[in-house]
Amino acid sequence: MSKDLDIEQATQATKTSTSMSTSIEVKAEPVAVVELTTTTTNTAAATTNGENNGKAEQQQQQQPKTTLTTITEQVQPITIVNADAAANIGNENKSNMDPSLINFKVLYVVTQLCGLTMIVLVGTWVGQHLGGLGGSANPKLEFNWHPLFMTIGFIFLYGNSILVYRGFRTTRKKTLKLTHAGIHLAAFILTVIALKTVFDSHNLVDPPIPNLYSLHSWLGLSAVIIFGLQYVAGFMAFLVPGMRENYKIALMPLHIYFGLFGFVLAIASAVMGITEKAIFALGANYSTLPASAVLANIIGVLYVIFGGLVVYLATEPSYKRKPLAEDTALLSGATNE
Repeated sequence: MSKDLDIEQATQATKTSTSMSTSIEVKAEPVAVVELTTTTTNTAAATTNGENNGKAEQQQQQQPKTTLTTITEQVQPITIVNADAAANIGNENKSNMDPSLINFKVLYVVTQLCGLTMIVLVGTWVGQHLGGLGGSANPKLEFNWHPLFMTIGFIFLYGNSILVYRGFRTTRKKTLKLTHAGIHLAAFILTVIALKTVFDSHNLVDPPIPNLYSLHSWLGLSAVIIFGLQYVAGFMAFLVPGMRENYKIALMPLHIYFGLFGFVLAIASAVMGITEKAIFALGANYSTLPASAVLANIIGVLYVIFGGLVVYLATEPSYKRKPLAEDTALLSGATNE
């Protein structure tokens, strides 16, 4: 009985010793991982002499073996994002979600639709109620180019050149400068043609009609002069290389103010001009509001609405274009642009 108990205890001790395997893993970040493994194995052999004594003997015991394994981890490269670039990206994403920007987009589309409707109605008015268009051989019809080209160039294009920085806010600053100057140039060319047609319509008839006697002509010519001076000053300051930065900073508020002032002056002159033409064409019948008079009045109202929307969109602080990363680099002289 005692021998069987000794055999059972020896067997139990062997199982317990064999099952003892401890694995400890220590990670040192970010370079290496150290794994310490301790294994203890006991092998007990119980030999029983079945014929003589049935005695159990415990024979072999192996010493604990310790293995130290070092595994080197590959450290992933860390990408450091420029703080200014991240801020610009965050600001741009924020501006895209800004409710004021949604309002701007709606009003911008309304402004464009108003301007296009204005051009279509002027073309209709000229074609159906003023006899259409003509050349210098027919000075009366040649005059009709004046309201059409002034509406396209000196109102619609002029207004859009003012809004180009806010309407295309994700475009690079240099591209916007060239676009702004290009639209102004197209508006100036159409304005010059329109002025020629009105002077021809006065000088080529018999007897000639005096020039520059009405308030419409005074305000209109003043707006054209301001427009021309603005174009030359802006081109020299902001597009021709070599202008000192402090001069640009000093000129910018004046450029913005007189640009808007010339545009408002153009709107006022256009309203007076279309009323003047309607009175000359209809005479006393204007007071009865025939179709021609109604159309002329609607065009005048659209002039005012278009001008008011342009000025509002250009002066509202929340609609201001946020500088892009490349704009900052351009202003700091980091690039050759």
